[in-house]
Amino acid sequence: MSCWTVLGLTADADTRSIKRQYAALLKQTRPDEDPEGFQRLRDAYEQALSYKEWIQSREEQEAPEPDDRQWDLTGLTVVEVDALHQVMRSLDGISLEELRQRHALAVEQGCAHILEETLLQHCIEQPQSSGPLVDWAVQQYHWFSAWQRLELDEESIDLLLAQQRERVTQPLCDALEQQDSEAFLQAYQGRVNVLWLEGEVHRQWFNRFLSQLLLDSRHWSADIFEQVCAGQGWHSGPSNRCPESEWKRLVARHETPIFLARQRQLAREPLATPQHRAARLLLGNGPFSQRRALARRLHEEDWAQCRQLSSALYANAPEVWADMPGGTAFFWRDWETRFNDWPTYVGVVLACLIGAFTHFIPQGLRLSGLINIVMITTVVFAVIGAGLNWLVHNFAHRWWVLDDRLSARLCLGFAAESPPFGVLRDLVPCALMVAGLSWFFGPIAGAVYATTLATFGLIRRRQVKPHVSWEQTSPLLKVCLTALAAMVFIVVLGVINVIGSQGTVKRNQGLQPWTERLCSRMPATTAECSAPATVEQWYGKEVRP
Repeated sequence: MSCWTVLGLTADADTRSIKRQYAALLKQTRPDEDPEGFQRLRDAYEQALSYKEWIQSREEQEAPEPDDRQWDLTGLTVVEVDALHQVMRSLDGISLEELRQRHALAVEQGCAHILEETLLQHCIEQPQSSGPLVDWAVQQYHWFSAWQRLELDEESIDLLLAQQRERVTQPLCDALEQQDSEAFLQAYQGRVNVLWLEGEVHRQWFNRFLSQLLLDSRHWSADIFEQVCAGQGWHSGPSNRCPESEWKRLVARHETPIFLARQRQLAREPLATPQHRAARLLLGNGPFSQRRALARRLHEEDWAQCRQLSSALYANAPEVWADMPGGTAFFWRDWETRFNDWPTYVGVVLACLIGAFTHFIPQGLRLSGLINIVMITTVVFAVIGAGLNWLVHNFAHRWWVLDDRLSARLCLGFAAESPPFGVLRDLVPCALMVAGLSWFFGPIAGAVYATTLATFGLIRRRQVKPHVSWEQTSPLLKVCLTALAAMVFIVVLGVINVIGSQGTVKRNQGLQPWTERLCSRMPATTAECSAPATVEQWYGKEVRP
């Protein structure tokens, strides 16, 4: 605890303020009640006054023409005055030998504390050239340890310690930034000359710094890791000086080459397990479009494995994920949440709409009845399509290898390496839906459905800016766009229904109390009186004279 903390003052307080504060604290700390507190207060008061006298003497000494008559030299001998001058002289350019001589003189004359504080201030003001002076002070004054003088200002010591830590760590950081292993090892070997690092507290700090530095660096060298382990006492088992959580991550990164070799081997093997599929998606050699096609087939356990593998790559292999699409190991995160079955519903809507017009209009069906058929069949076939996709996709996911083999046999040439479709996951549900739509609406509806799915499949496989980062769009925006599309579809159907109802007589219209109607005198098989009847059929034009 510094003298300023005991007095409750700052270091820039003047002598008058120190005396007033001391007088005020004496009323609260009586010698008979708290002798230790009184002694601590008295020591702090005397130290503060000595410090202010030293500051004043230093300012006077640094003046252009110092005048010794301004000093209070009462009772001092010529030797003591000369020693005081020697202690308070500037330390610029001083050698270690000169510093030792000045320190011996200060100890002999009883002003060693003034030299220590002068040295502390000099090291703070000139950190670039004060490294040897700090090392000497660490040995002589025990700086940065539990045995340093309690009267030293804590803020000054903390500031000097921060500067010295930066002096040790900056070369190491620069070497890793430049990927220079030799420079790093040379700077690391220089730590043996930094004496204050021998303290247990500083040794623990240096271990934490090194472990975090190696983990955060994009450059990794097995030689650096092994030499740091040997120098710092890092090893598996008890008495390991490396933090436990970071040690596991360091070992994992050290074993990254073996891990990457294993994952690349899995990426070349058949896609039999989630590990194989995650490795193929992240580390496969196929084009970007193949990865996007593969992502459509993944299930929850596959995405969980992708998250695990991407996290391992991000933590341990930055040079690998830097070359991935978008420069990130998580380029696939938007694909996980994308709703992949919506092209099926677009194809159902178009097929039902076009198929109903081409199939029922020639049969004489009115537009209002046609709209009702379109709405009902759209819902029915959409439900059938959703159930069919769910059933077939799960079956295809279970028999993944068989699906890939069948797809590769149906595709020729370059497409065999990356089939644009899967027999089980794509062709089977598409063929069943085409058969159902063709049976109900005719072949045109089936062709429209197949063409719609093929178009969306080609658009999805198109390789557009593969190195642009993929970011998940706002779920709220997706919901709003989906709701807007549904509303537009309903409005369009309503408008068509209103237009189609114009010119027709609906139920209970035209039943006024007339004795006869035009069609009432004709047979029910008459073509002009077919239902639904029009206004002209119910109300014939009467011949007026």
